[in-house]
Amino acid sequence: HGCRAPMSSKKTNSVDFSYLGDKKVEKGKKQLIEESASWKRAPQKDKQEQQREALKKVKKEHARHQEKVSWKKRVGGIVAIAFLCGVGLFQFISQVVSLLMGSGVSTLDVHDTAGLKRVLFGGEPWLIYCVDNQTESQRLPEVLTESAGSLRRSTGLRIGALHCWEPTESGRSVAQRFKLKLKPPLSFVVANGNKPRTLNLVGISKAEDLEKRIKPALKLEIHRIDTLKKWSSSCASRRACVVVGHKQNAQRDTATNLLRPLQETHRAIKVVTLDTSFWQLKLDDALLATRPTEGGKRADVVCLARQDSSGNSTHMGKFLETLDSTGMTALLTACEQQTGLVRLKEAPRIKARPTKPKKVTPTTPAPTPSPRPPQPSSRPKDTRANVDHVGSRERLESEEEELFEAVDEEAGEEEDAEESEDPTDEVEL
Repeated sequence: HGCRAPMSSKKTNSVDFSYLGDKKVEKGKKQLIEESASWKRAPQKDKQEQQREALKKVKKEHARHQEKVSWKKRVGGIVAIAFLCGVGLFQFISQVVSLLMGSGVSTLDVHDTAGLKRVLFGGEPWLIYCVDNQTESQRLPEVLTESAGSLRRSTGLRIGALHCWEPTESGRSVAQRFKLKLKPPLSFVVANGNKPRTLNLVGISKAEDLEKRIKPALKLEIHRIDTLKKWSSSCASRRACVVVGHKQNAQRDTATNLLRPLQETHRAIKVVTLDTSFWQLKLDDALLATRPTEGGKRADVVCLARQDSSGNSTHMGKFLETLDSTGMTALLTACEQQTGLVRLKEAPRIKARPTKPKKVTPTTPAPTPSPRPPQPSSRPKDTRANVDHVGSRERLESEEEELFEAVDEEAGEEEDAEESEDPTDEVEL
């Protein structure tokens, strides 16, 4: 018998699980177990956070309640102390507060010449309370310390304490300069470049009463020049003056309507009107050369300024270029700052225009056949050129008469003599 052939082995469909023992699988198992544990702990953590937040809110409410109670206790304690101590405690507290916050009253240095000139001649409103070596350590009047803030807000007025009897740089005291009282008490108001107005504080205890008393000194006005003395005091001796020269009232009103809104911000400049149908304004040729060509058709507005020293060489001037708000603002700014002005050789002055003599024409009586009773003679017609008659505007405009004229070297002695009656220099201490 021959040998048997070996049996062939069959293929099986079994799965190989040997990979399950791999390290990666072990790592994944651990990660899955940890994540599942955190899923279980998450709700527990949220509950703990909520409990903490609730506890914090309770503590805050409790602290707030305690603060309210403590504040009420403090207020009650203060009221009780005030009731026990009386009004004296409140006065003490008010003094401490005013000391910390300041009284609003400025202390002016009499030796600061530039600063003192700004106060006295700068145009801004000031109430000056005068002190000397004995009164400087005393308390200021209560109405001044309590009203300083409200007056500054309502009127722009400041309050200052000054040694009015101590000599300034010129050797004169402020009281001597303005011919005021030579001993206390003394208070005065200065504004708009005008001379000081004395103010009696006796009987004034409220800010309203003080404001009512000082308001007339703060009023801004436009003055009409009708005498030589007014020309000197209102314009020629001023540091800055604006003259509105006109022949007709309509011309004057157009110019002054532009000037009035600007006066509040240019208090140092005095504004005056001059009827040039009656007055002649004498100016240098150098200044007249800058006069606009259309000057005869409208009011001539000219700035006249002087520096803080005496002498004709210090006078300067400038004509208004355009009659509108922009041009007027530019003129007032230049006049106040004394920039871009033409220097004058002679001081500006005015002179009354000479009146024309009346022409009397003799009348020859006509022969009459029979005598008649005498008739009342009619009044002679006024033929003066400067008298306004009905229908005379055409004749006034047709006359080529200069509103301003060059300075006449020979004339003016009489005017200068009358102007010298008011020798006070408005810009000197």
